[in-house]
Amino acid sequence: MQMFHSIKKARHRLSSGGLETHEMHETVADGLTRAHFLRVLGAGLFASGAGLSANELFAQTTSDTAPVTDLEKVYDAWQDRFNAGDLDGLVALYADDVTYINPDGVELLGKAATRTDYEGLLSLKPMIEIGNRIHVIHQDIALSTNHWKLELTDEDGKVQNLTGGGIEVLRNYGDAGWLFIIDDASRSAS
Repeated sequence: MQMFHSIKKARHRLSSGGLETHEMHETVADGLTRAHFLRVLGAGLFASGAGLSANELFAQTTSDTAPVTDLEKVYDAWQDRFNAGDLDGLVALYADDVTYINPDGVELLGKAATRTDYEGLLSLKPMIEIGNRIHVIHQDIALSTNHWKLELTDEDGKVQNLTGGGIEVLRNYGDAGWLFIIDDASRSAS
């Protein structure tokens, strides 16, 4: 019973801003996101003396959001995070005010809208291979192009193989690394 009281107390702290959160937009019961639920559960277990530290409990739920300071490695990081279904890590590669044009040609403004679009795509567990990477750099801005091959299983269970290209503009934010400020995945980069 103590554990449930601790979870309830931790949830209250969470909803009042008392705990650090990272949005994942995976809603579970009672309006909590998956990330919030796991944090609340962990806080309750920790408070009830279950013996796990918060770091041990959440070791498997954190993503690689390390900045990418080498432009040549940006697409590798993007591809790795995308293929792993790492939504937090993927979105960490975008500037807060990014302009993102999805493969359907829909222009989305800001990191939150970009995140929502990727959330739907990543739910299909796609695998991507990015090739023909070209970067043209001017000071702290890079124009980058690529071609990609994407495989996913649609909602009917049919495997889809798609190809396309991307045209992106990235800015070097120093210690924060290279971040996408414009990402146009709607056209071929040829």
